[in-house]
Amino acid sequence: MAWKLEAWNPDYALPERIGSDEEAGGIEDIKIHYEGDWVAHTPPKVEPQDWPIVYLVDGRQRVDAQIADAKGRRALLATVIAGAVLRDGAGIRPVGDPIKRHILLHSGDLEEPLPPGLMHYEPIKAAKSDPASLRTKVTEVMRHLEASLVNTLEGGLVIVDGQIFPGEQTYHVPERLLGYTKTQAATYLGPDQQILLYNLQPYQRTPIFLIPGYALRRPLDVFSWYVRLPLEPNSTFYGGAALLRIETPTKEPRDAVRLANLSVSLFCTLASSPAKDPRAPQNLIPVGGLEQWLGRHLGQAEVVRRRIVQALFG
Repeated sequence: MAWKLEAWNPDYALPERIGSDEEAGGIEDIKIHYEGDWVAHTPPKVEPQDWPIVYLVDGRQRVDAQIADAKGRRALLATVIAGAVLRDGAGIRPVGDPIKRHILLHSGDLEEPLPPGLMHYEPIKAAKSDPASLRTKVTEVMRHLEASLVNTLEGGLVIVDGQIFPGEQTYHVPERLLGYTKTQAATYLGPDQQILLYNLQPYQRTPIFLIPGYALRRPLDVFSWYVRLPLEPNSTFYGGAALLRIETPTKEPRDAVRLANLSVSLFCTLASSPAKDPRAPQNLIPVGGLEQWLGRHLGQAEVVRRRIVQALFG
């Protein structure tokens, strides 16, 4: 059998193969009965001029510095940012300004304040001080920032880059919210259902299925489905190279089916090309532009680090 290539550029975080050893817990409670037989669905294409208003939301994070107090207890200075672009009949454009937080993550009591030049870093207490736990906390703060931004967007459909995590408030309109996972880190379906993923053709999806929150380690149940994106040329890539897992926190199966059908046209049309994006086809074209826009607002890491050094030792 000829070798096949992973479309995702290895310079970025590597996707894990579907069916990896890191199976999701709670797989036995996943429900798949909502659309009858487990077969591929090919919804009618919805042309872009007939799409609703679509918002795309993404966040970025950066660890600015690792610092330690007089007792040698580690802490992180980090910046998180979230923003959105809007897609309608007039094109794609940013929505307002991104929202940004500078945070100081620490696990103990702060016995001494930061110097004046760093007072804009907001102290947030973390459960542990090891680097992995602190980095996880940075991601959590970013997810909360994204969730708060989602609730400010009025009308239309909201697409979040990544899994959907609850914020400090519940989502106002969960039936208009989609999240998508670009790389498949776990298997949520049994072997009989899993085989369909490799047989999907571009512009096809699986039936919807319900994933309980504990299977994704979050307090949120979601309906989910897989979509096969177009990928050209496709002969060199393995069968799972162009898969997205999409999810919605809506409570109603009929709303999930409606969103699943619409999502096929949306995501397949917005998919990127390997000739232009090393994370193609899963990194959607508007999200690539959104990432660049957020990067400009995030600022240059070298400049930020130089200012931190000046504040600490100047």
